[in-house]
Amino acid sequence: MPIATEMRLLSKKWQSGTGWPKRLNWIEVSGLRGWAGQRIEFQYPITAIVGENGSGKSTLLQAAACVYRSDPKESRTRYASEFFPDTAWDQVRNAGVKFGYAEGGQHSENSIRKKTTRWLGNVERPMRRVDYIDLTRIQPVSARTGYAKIAKTRHNQASAKDFTNEQVSRLSAVMGRTYDSARMALTNIEAGSARHKQR
Repeated sequence: MPIATEMRLLSKKWQSGTGWPKRLNWIEVSGLRGWAGQRIEFQYPITAIVGENGSGKSTLLQAAACVYRSDPKESRTRYASEFFPDTAWDQVRNAGVKFGYAEGGQHSENSIRKKTTRWLGNVERPMRRVDYIDLTRIQPVSARTGYAKIAKTRHNQASAKDFTNEQVSRLSAVMGRTYDSARMALTNIEAGSARHKQR
């Protein structure tokens, strides 16, 4: 199959080294959702991240979204604490995002990291416009409405409803792994919010 004219021009521009004066060359994630120092190199201006559910695609994209500071006039700056918050059930420690980037002809490396309770390196990040598109329907729970409130508040289970055998079977088929049981649970925060809406 012949390569489209646009792709040939894109490749030629990339190989010339003059088309992207500011770009992310590579990123290395550790201590976040199963990542343990793996590095992804971006060797082309378009990169597809492919993998099964839970393989780390969203984590990689969220890490990449917070390695740059944005000019407030252009776009909002993202912070690692937005994507990887401490929660009532998980404390982020010994985590880091290392990255290599180009600005003009100069190649540099930097990192943001969280050894204990605070993310460090935010001020030293390079500046570039970043547009992070939030696809809520397919994003992990960390990006969904209400997650931060639940995660940062002490909560208890208020109610739960067990899935039927048929629902468990369908869940297993969708997730690609076998589950013996599952249930839909509400916290006291969600239950209180639902009661408030009914009034």
